[in-house]
Amino acid sequence: MFGSLSQQSWLLQTSKRLQEEYMSDAEALKLNIAAPRLAFLHIPPREFNYSFDLPKIGVQQEAVSSSGLNSGLFTTLFSARDVKALLVGHDHINDFCGDLFGIKLCYGGGIGYHAYGLVGWPRRARVVAVNLEKTEYGWGPVQSIKTWKRLDDPNFSAIDDQTLWDFQFY
Repeated sequence: MFGSLSQQSWLLQTSKRLQEEYMSDAEALKLNIAAPRLAFLHIPPREFNYSFDLPKIGVQQEAVSSSGLNSGLFTTLFSARDVKALLVGHDHINDFCGDLFGIKLCYGGGIGYHAYGLVGWPRRARVVAVNLEKTEYGWGPVQSIKTWKRLDDPNFSAIDDQTLWDFQFY
């Protein structure tokens, strides 16, 4: 986890540099919108504990197992202003997404059979799709970021479609 201040400082500096590179592109500059970013961690930061009070899509069937120490990572991601979703694992029978201060907090859902699960609750995997604009020169800016889960059932059912970020609503 990005627990130390030096790691969080690196994260902010890298984010700033990448956004400056992105905004140097004429198309991106014309849109004047920062490139949306996703962050992936295994263990959820402490802010996931606020999820009990958040409206969410999906289910929360166990307590959040975060570190006892609040490293300040969520605050760092928030201050970067470009992270739109933080996706985690660790708690295998949680599969929800909730919104905290404009950052979607999402669990993956526990796909593997090597760890605990819940009898009668199919294993599932969160899918994330980033849709890019197609231009005459190649790929353009991000248009939307969507997610859903695929169940390990006979039909590999898709459930809980949702939009994490959409250019139209920015």
